[in-house]
Amino acid sequence: MIADLISNLLIANTPWDWESLLWFLLLIPIVTVVAYPWLIKKLFPLNKLSRLQKRKLQRALPYVDDQFADKLRVWETGDRVCNAAVLGCVPGFSFVLVSDALLSRLSSRYAAAIVAHEIGHLRLWHVPIRLSVVFAGGILGMTLVHLGEQQSDWQMLTQSAVIVGTIAYMTLMLHFVAPLLEFQADAFAVDLLSNHNHSRRRSARMLIRALSQLTLLSGIEPSQRTWLYPSFEQRRRVILSLTSSSRLQLCLQRFLAAVFLSQIALIICCLLLLVG
Repeated sequence: MIADLISNLLIANTPWDWESLLWFLLLIPIVTVVAYPWLIKKLFPLNKLSRLQKRKLQRALPYVDDQFADKLRVWETGDRVCNAAVLGCVPGFSFVLVSDALLSRLSSRYAAAIVAHEIGHLRLWHVPIRLSVVFAGGILGMTLVHLGEQQSDWQMLTQSAVIVGTIAYMTLMLHFVAPLLEFQADAFAVDLLSNHNHSRRRSARMLIRALSQLTLLSGIEPSQRTWLYPSFEQRRRVILSLTSSSRLQLCLQRFLAAVFLSQIALIICCLLLLVG
């Protein structure tokens, strides 16, 4: 009797449990984007650029003014990690992270090229684009769960399929979109560097050399790609194509804008269905 009672309670509460789980999964990326830059500042030894580091970087990339330089943080790794990243997208809670090895092992020109790439991620709204994919997948899953509650005979099966489908949607979309964000940030870096040396071809070669050294120092094979990042060889080919034509860059801008707007439209439609 007790086992039957517990089983009935679990079945009765399943829709709420699944929906609560989806709400929780939906809030994670939003809270993370705002909170994790602050947490990283507290948990890791991050410092502002020294006067010498700032002067070298600004000499190689005049676009980095004092205001933006203050947003750069140096991750002290004991010269073990050579990398850079953008953390957050909310003003006041976002910054560009560069490791100590990147500043010490790369020349100031190559370090500036990597920083230009990271500036591209910030300026082109790449974090919100990724966030929109995750948020759209989560809200779509909630909507399908809500609609699936009307199918009482197949409720468990429907909810399980929705969870799997939601995870698959997020995974495939990010796998498809994330490399394009890297290509677009590379294109932005070439444009930014060419404003200084007035040569797109020279800027492209500088970025390629910087990425080549970064790949080598990180112990990554040039042909190695990951779930979210293209290989160095893929990026090199795209960067070289940017010097001969701006068509690819324009296609990337239009396509990623369409992805972002489509995810926003999906979120709005799903919210209207849930409210209605």
